Amino acid sequence: MALSVATGTSFAVLLTAISFHQTFEGFALGARISAIRFPPGSPKPWLMALAYGATTPIGQAIGLAIHTLYDPASEAGLLTVGFMNAVSSGLLLFAGLVELLAEDFLSDESYVVLRGKRRVQACASVVGGALLMAMVGAWA
Repeated sequence: MALSVATGTSFAVLLTAISFHQTFEGFALGARISAIRFPPGSPKPWLMALAYGATTPIGQAIGLAIHTLYDPASEAGLLTVGFMNAVSSGLLLFAGLVELLAEDFLSDESYVVLRGKRRVQACASVVGGALLMAMVGAWA
């Protein structure tokens, strides 16, 4: 949604960031989906891939629909862009922290696989990734 309401140089930055993000997120979700044991012939993995592929165009359509309703330089326009950015980042944080990281660190299997030094390394990797993303965000 934020990409569709962006203007000027922020559009190019957001387009580049979203393109890279979608690529690597697709790899991560593809790895996660392929690890799930589905019955042979199940449509679920295909539906999951389709849902992932449809989220960005749907979000952009919502942003484009809203973009025509306001003047980007007005106070209402700035509030609209801020609201769209907040919704987009909130959804991303929820999906990353609640849906993905919680499974990796709080599931019964994780307590078997991640023990001692390996759990510390996994936590350090998450913190390191968050720091790197914060550095990227500082320049974006």
